[in-house]
Amino acid sequence: MPKQAKQTPQRRAAKSAQPSGDTIIRDDIVPELARRVRGKSAKWVVYWRQDRRLRKTTLGDCAAIAIDRARDLARDMVGLEVAPDARSCSATSIADFANVFLEECAGRWKPSTLKTNRNSLKTQILPHIGKRKLGSIRREDVRAWMNDLGLSKGASNRALSVLSSLCVHAELRGLVPPESNPCKGLRRHETSFQARYLTELQIGLLGEAFDGLQKDHPQAINLLRFLTLTGCRRGEALGLEWSMIDGKRAALPDAKSGPKSIWLGKATRRLIASCPRQSQFVFGIDDGPLTAATLIPVWADIRERLNMPRLRIHDLRHSFASVALGLGHDLLIVGGLLGHSDKGSTAGYAHLASRDVADASARVGTHFRKVMQRKTRKPRCHNTNVAAFLRTKDKYTVFCQKHGLGVAKFRRDLIAWRKTQQAWEASQ
Repeated sequence: MPKQAKQTPQRRAAKSAQPSGDTIIRDDIVPELARRVRGKSAKWVVYWRQDRRLRKTTLGDCAAIAIDRARDLARDMVGLEVAPDARSCSATSIADFANVFLEECAGRWKPSTLKTNRNSLKTQILPHIGKRKLGSIRREDVRAWMNDLGLSKGASNRALSVLSSLCVHAELRGLVPPESNPCKGLRRHETSFQARYLTELQIGLLGEAFDGLQKDHPQAINLLRFLTLTGCRRGEALGLEWSMIDGKRAALPDAKSGPKSIWLGKATRRLIASCPRQSQFVFGIDDGPLTAATLIPVWADIRERLNMPRLRIHDLRHSFASVALGLGHDLLIVGGLLGHSDKGSTAGYAHLASRDVADASARVGTHFRKVMQRKTRKPRCHNTNVAAFLRTKDKYTVFCQKHGLGVAKFRRDLIAWRKTQQAWEASQ
């Protein structure tokens, strides 16, 4: 490690600009590079003077960046600021770099991701800031751009993510200084998304809905049962082929986060065995895969039967995870079940033995099967007026007016029926 250099007047000025308690150790080969030690943290920092002003840039942790690499970055950094015309940064606009970005990164994206990113660039980024130079855009520019987009929160978040990826790629190609991404640290818009989790009572009602629709929509219901029993994503199930079934698992070569295994418990294997081999797809129909559009009317019917108009198919995945946690499996196991790629949230689930994950999948699937087969025996409404009201969308005052009923008495009957329902639900 380079020795701490003697403090020249210029270097004393650099040190005095730091908070008290920092130790600045200058490199003896590239004087502009220094190792700044603050407590237990050590970072590479570049100091130089331009137009009689002291400037600095933090490169990153010393443990993550080798000293030779830090010296190269420091040389490039100073050269960029002193003679900007010597680098392509000053001449490259975001629009010019966008095609390079898409071409060089396309191989690590799924086709749907590439399509989304290309659309974000075409409609949301390039028309607004495409003429800006890569090295000239600042954080306040990005913030103003996001505010002016006028998009939904989800679309705005995706556009910010694409712009951030473009800036990071420009750093990797040496077109802009390291750690200069203007999108870094900007908070994304908070969305109103709320995951929904089915209770055991609702899971039982879901099973009854599946049974009621099985005859008319066999493959759609088989697919929805599969999602419920495994917690996998809808797209993964739609693309599942018979050749991917390998004993107690389904080996997906290209899931959302790369290759993935879906572990199949006994209940799930029985379900798959009952599916007709109409095509290469497990949930195929008419020699092709079942489409997402085919599921829409079936799922709408299920939501109506459950009286849950906002329930999404993806909430079956959330419910699977909730049940897995309720059965005592920790987040590591659940991460393995769901195939999450974010190890920050699942804390290294990939290092678990596959037998643990397979056993957990079997337990959760069996639990869902038992609950869905459980007969709920909902109480019947013997009051014909209340029963008729429950089948309409009228307010009770309008209903009473249409049928010549007394509002006060009908309201008492309706409250009594609701109390009966609540008591039954509490007993389940």
